[in-house]
Amino acid sequence: MKTAEKLLNIFVTHAEEWVSGESIANDLDISRAAVWKGINKLTLSGFTIESQRGLGYRYIPSEKMTGTEIQHLLPFPVAVRVFDSLDSTNRYAKLALIAEDLTAPLVVISNIQTHGVGHLGQSFFSPSQTGLYLSIALPLTIKDTVQPNLLALSTAVSVAKSVQTLFGETLQFQWINNLYLNQKKVGGILTEAISTFETQTYSGLVVGIGLNLTPSHAEHPQHMGAITQTLSLSRNKIAAQIIADFFDMYRHYATGQYLPDYRRKLIGVGQPITINTNNAALTGTLVSVTDQGYLQLQTDDTCVTLTHGDMR
Repeated sequence: MKTAEKLLNIFVTHAEEWVSGESIANDLDISRAAVWKGINKLTLSGFTIESQRGLGYRYIPSEKMTGTEIQHLLPFPVAVRVFDSLDSTNRYAKLALIAEDLTAPLVVISNIQTHGVGHLGQSFFSPSQTGLYLSIALPLTIKDTVQPNLLALSTAVSVAKSVQTLFGETLQFQWINNLYLNQKKVGGILTEAISTFETQTYSGLVVGIGLNLTPSHAEHPQHMGAITQTLSLSRNKIAAQIIADFFDMYRHYATGQYLPDYRRKLIGVGQPITINTNNAALTGTLVSVTDQGYLQLQTDDTCVTLTHGDMR
């Protein structure tokens, strides 16, 4: 670990507290000059570190996202990688599962996605500074069973819990992966799997979560909204809350115990909707979701159960 990273660990642990240069030098077994150089490097990278004679240095949590601060805020250890820019956090997470042979979960976060991907290959609008874009890589063993729809629904419920905790806002769900607030889309979820051909099993999962936290100055689709007008919380804290709530839900997502909550917040129940699936469109009345996370649609002829589709 480089000196600057070691310094950041100390500052995050003692956020908004004064720490003397001497104590830092002693803890890291480096010179005072090396401490100053490391702090200068951190400030040049965008971190806010105050200095005052007789008191030392004080780290002020800022908008800049860092894996170190997110990990410090989490109640359990998990690997977190933060980037200024990626084409897609889901793509990075998938490549990590394949190329790095991960044996433990990995969280990937980017300040901006240049080619963010949504449901059914659609583009996901991902401007810088105003959103949170993270993907969680989940390695699996051959004994693990996967229920993709329940994973998507449980993730929606866990994100809604985080938003309620942090902002006091109640999200609604558009099956299967969209998050809404005040009739505007404010986020989405993309679950993907990596399969092993020889055993016909899944070797890994990727859960992507994208949230529009504040309005963007960039041109964006009219149906898009934001969770809040002004962000009073750091994105590090928001990310940590979402990660913690996700893993709390993930441990028992297959039980479906969150489904009553999902059904209460499901958009369109009892209303006519159209579902696009496999290049075909089905129109009917939305009934509910099954215990497997499938959509029930009442058409003129029968009640249809759908495992996937794009709701309109």
